[in-house]
Formats: sequence, C-alpha cells, structure tokens
Amino acid sequence: MADEESSASTADSDSGADGGANGDSGADGDSGANSDSGADGGANGDSGADGDSGADGDSGANSDANSDAGADGAPDANRDSGAAASPDAPTPEPPSPEAPAAESARYRKLHTLSGALALGVFLVEHIATNASALGGRATYDAVVGTIVRSSVLPFVEVVFILLPLAFHAGYGLYLLRAKAAPEAVVARYGDRRLWRLQRLSALFVLVFVLVHLWELRAQRLFFGLPADALHTTLTARLSSTWAGVPFVALFYVLGVFAVAVHLSNGLFAATAAWNLGVSPSGRRTARIATLALGGALFAAGAGAVVALATGTRLLPGADGDSAAVAVPCGSSAPPPFRVSPTPSR
Repeated sequence: MADEESSASTADSDSGADGGANGDSGADGDSGANSDSGADGGANGDSGADGDSGADGDSGANSDANSDAGADGAPDANRDSGAAASPDAPTPEPPSPEAPAAESARYRKLHTLSGALALGVFLVEHIATNASALGGRATYDAVVGTIVRSSVLPFVEVVFILLPLAFHAGYGLYLLRAKAAPEAVVARYGDRRLWRLQRLSALFVLVFVLVHLWELRAQRLFFGLPADALHTTLTARLSSTWAGVPFVALFYVLGVFAVAVHLSNGLFAATAAWNLGVSPSGRRTARIATLALGGALFAAGAGAVVALATGTRLLPGADGDSAAVAVPCGSSAPPPFRVSPTPSR
C-alpha cells in the first residue's frame, strides 16, 4: 500500500516535472499534487519558482493569464513603441517654407538688375546710336560703322548684352507662366494694371528683339552683311510697303514703344525692389524720372525709324548740309542732279 502511494506520488511528481518550466517547482511533491495546475504554473517560470504557488490551481491559472497578458498586452506594445522610436535617432526637420521664397526673391532681384542695368544701359546707347540716322546716311555710317568695326565689340556683346538678355528673357518667361504674383511684387508697380502692362510689353519686346537681331546681327554674322550696308538695308526694309501700308515701319515703331514702356515701367519697379525712393515723394520722383526716360527713348527711336523709312533728314548731316534730300522711300535713286557752272574760256 505504501509502495502504491509512493508510486502514485512519483507519477505525480513526474507529471509536475514535465509541466513545470522550472525544476524547482517540481522539487516539492506538494506542487506536483496537481499536474494541471503545475502545467499552468509552469507557463510562467517566475510563478513556478515557488512550489506552494504551483500547488494552488488558481494561482497557476493567474500566472498563465499574466503570461498571456505579457504576450499580447500593454508591456509588449510599450516595447514595440520603444523599438520604433529610438531616443538616439535624430528627428528630421521639415523644410522651411521661407527657403523657396527667399530664393525666388534673389532671382527676382537678379532679374531686375539684369534688365535695369545691363539691358537698360544698352538700350539707351543703342537707341541713341541709331538716332544718328536723323542726320542722314553719312552721320549714321560714321557713328554706327565705328562701333560695328570695333575689335572689342564681340566681347561686349557676349558679356554685357547676350548673357544678361538670355537670363532676363528666360527667367521672364518663367515668371510669365504664373498667372498671379505676390502682392509685394505687384505693389512695386503702383497699380495692378501696370503690372499686367509689363507682362504684355515683355512678350512684344521679345518678338521685336528676335526679329531685329535676325535682320541685322544674324545677317552680319552668318551672311556677310558689310557694316557700311546697314543704313541701306534698314532703309530698304523700313520703307517697304504692302498694299500701300508700311507694315515693317509700323512694327518697328510699336516695338520701340514697347521697349520704352517696358524699360520705364521696369525701372520704376526696380527702384522699389532695391528700396530706392520708398517714401511717397520718392515714388513720385521715380515715376516722373522713368516716364521722362521712356518718353525720350521713344521719341529718339521712333524718329530714327521715320527717318530711315522716309529718307527725311531732321538733323544736320555729317556733310554739314541741313536740307532734306528728296529721295523716294526705299529707293536707291541718286541724289538730285546739280548743274555745275561752265568754266570760262
């Protein structure tokens, strides 16, 4: 009978040893008295470390519940969140919205600088030079021919004209893609209508400059047009008519007007961009000065176009003859025949 009880106790002890994850829980025969509770208690090694807790089936059940909670509950969630957000990892900073605005402001200032200084100075010089046509062909050839035959002209054209023109036109087209502009930019013109006028004049100026470059600069560069033939070429082109209307001359007059408006309006906005004359009296002075400059440029440029198209001489010529020469428009007819006095015998 004692052997049977010992055998039963041994069987229970073996059962407790199989169910217990910790050998200490199976070391006490009392803990192995209930193999089911020992198996449950063995699911948690900490609970199974105490043989008495393994003897209590309820305690083992609680240990098992705690084990399940440890597998699926909040502690694991905390571990996961800790793994996802490491305290040592640097937090990326979001891009500042002020960076693109500052970069755009720099490009706009460069745009106004290239237009106001580089191209503005060139336009004043170019129109003033071509206004020498008001003095006739001899004056025009003397002034323009000297510049065209200069050895430093290619360097000046590339560095001070073509590169600023390419940037000004390219970035200007980029700005034209936007249907609106910041209010600070529009306010520089004093009125939204003047801002729209600047955009419209920019398109016409671009077309006019491309046509003008093709008719003269490209002809000289690629087709060998001599410098002393510029006056003749311009006279022939501007005096040409279609159905009795001098469309080329009208196109040039409108082009000169668009250039004068664009430069005058752009210079006024540039003074605001560079904080020059920002007071009300300063703005009025800047407006008057830029309008006067634009009006003078248009008068000189349109007068040169009319002189080349009609052959009218409005200023004294290089030969000192202030009288207008009656030559048909665009004609290569010789000057009026002059009768020389017959020498006496």
